[in-house]
Parts: sequence; structure tokens; C-alpha cells
Amino acid sequence: MSLKKGIIGVDLGATNINSLLMSEDGEILARDFRPSLGYQGKEKVLSQIFSSIKTLQKEGEKSGVSSFLGIGVGSPGPLSVSKGIIYHSPNILGWENIPLVDILQKEFNLAVFLENDANAAALGEWWRGAGKGIDYLFLLTLGTGIGGGIIIDGNVYHGAWDAGAELGHMVIKEGGMSCGCGARGCLEAYASATGVVKRTISAIKHNHKTIITRLIQNDLNNLTCELVFKAAKQGDELALWIVEETGRYLGIGVGSLINILNPQIVILAGGMIKAGDILLKQVKKYAMLNSLKASREKVEIVPAKLGENSGAIGAVATVLKRKGII
Repeated sequence: MSLKKGIIGVDLGATNINSLLMSEDGEILARDFRPSLGYQGKEKVLSQIFSSIKTLQKEGEKSGVSSFLGIGVGSPGPLSVSKGIIYHSPNILGWENIPLVDILQKEFNLAVFLENDANAAALGEWWRGAGKGIDYLFLLTLGTGIGGGIIIDGNVYHGAWDAGAELGHMVIKEGGMSCGCGARGCLEAYASATGVVKRTISAIKHNHKTIITRLIQNDLNNLTCELVFKAAKQGDELALWIVEETGRYLGIGVGSLINILNPQIVILAGGMIKAGDILLKQVKKYAMLNSLKASREKVEIVPAKLGENSGAIGAVATVLKRKGII
């Protein structure tokens, strides 16, 4: 059996931990998926991270891995890439000012690198996914919230204090809907899955006729973004209007970012892209309407390719990038 070097990438979420063992050339050698158990507190989460990494180390030995180049962790912020500290996570009990890099280095005696989860997803798509071979791109993660990652000249853009690329919090409507960040009118407030549900509920309460009420059995607590897209695909007038409006809001944001960043490609990731062309066509339409000809002329807007492994693959890529291997 040939010997090879392995890298472990950990995608840390409030609900689950998805970890991969990969080779330098991007082959997935093993995967570990387990609940993060954030509601049980920080010590339990750390124990879950340790167990996940140790499981992959054992799998690596079986796969002929001779040594490990390091561990990469993609995590929701706010965090400091340079200090290796996660400042806060509202969904993990007691997760405050956690020096995760130091903790993991002491536990495993390996190089450890921390990255924002959306940045990691962008880097993963740049390395092995929809952005492979592309040096200028940005990625939007469309889910419960909206995250973002920017690649400039093949490198992740972090900003002066590791707070760059909070793309979901660009304001698209002054004085608009309130956002979880405390501001009003953010892209996330309108165009995330949460925003889609809120706008649909508001429309239903204003007596707009829709098959959605039947799909949710007249209980608004059952409403999900997926059901709105399902109704739209069945030709429901209200749902189609909500989807077009969502595409318009996203297109305004994407168009503005195209003007600012002049990327070669825009990648849309996250659960909402499962809606397919019914959403993607609207985003493309309004992005083109809201960007300059010189900026938009050659840009492509595409769905992500790596699926649920994008964050973990990006965490592996973070190790390789910081070590100067890619």
C-alpha cells in the first residue's frame, strides 16, 4: 500500500460536525458525520470535535496515510483567523472566546488553521468545485441566513480585522425588514430562507389566495422555504411572486457585488439552491439588470458543485493554502 499525506477538514456547525480526511490531490479518503451537541455546552462540543478527528486519524492509518499535514476548521463567526479564536456562537451553550486552534494543537500536536465557514466553502469551490481554475470569484451561501466568501487572485479575502465578506448584511432596502444582526433592510432579512418564510406569512395574512395554505394544513408554523418553492413549481401565483421577488433581491445584491468585485464567476451555495432554475433564472435576470455592462459581460452565475461537503473540503483547502501547497 502506497504511503500518502493526509489532511483533516472539519466543518463545525451548531447542529452537526462534518469532517473529511483527504489527500493532497483532493481525494476523499474518509468521512465522519456526527451531531455537535451544542445544547450540551462547549466541553461536549470539543469532545465531539476530538472524537471526529481521532476517528479520521484511525481511518487514515487503514488507508495508508503516513502522516498528517494539519487540521483545518471552518466555523461560523465572529472569529479571528489570525488569533485562532471563535468569539461567539449563539447556538452553542457557553461558546465564548474559544481558542480553538490552541486547544486542537495541544490535543493533536498538528498544525491547525481556522477559517470562517462561508470563506471555507468559497475556497473549497475554488479548489475542487465550480470555481476550479478561477482566480476571482465570490460565493453566497443561501440558507437560514446568507453568508459570503470572496476569492481575490486565488486568495481568501478577510479584510483588516477578519470581518470581511459579510455579504448577507449589505443593505438593499433602507429602513426595511429587521435583520438578526440588528440592522434593517439587509439582504439576509429579505432573501434568506427565513426571509422567504416571513414574506410569505405576511402575504398569507393579507388574504392572498394560495395553495400553500393547503400544503401547510392551515398552520403557518408548518411553512418552510422548500414548500414555497414547491408551490411555485406547481404554478401557484403567490409562490411565483415570492420566488421572483427573492430572485430580485438576490439579483440586486449580486449585481452590486459584481460591480464592486468584477469576478469571473459567482457561486450560489446552500439549501436554497435546491430550488433549481426557478430561482437561479431570476437571480441571473436581476443581477444583469443591476450591474454595469463592463463588469457583467463575461461573468457566470452558477450553483455550487460540492454540496454538503463544501465546508469540510474548504477546511482541507485552508490547510493546503496556508502551507503554500496550493
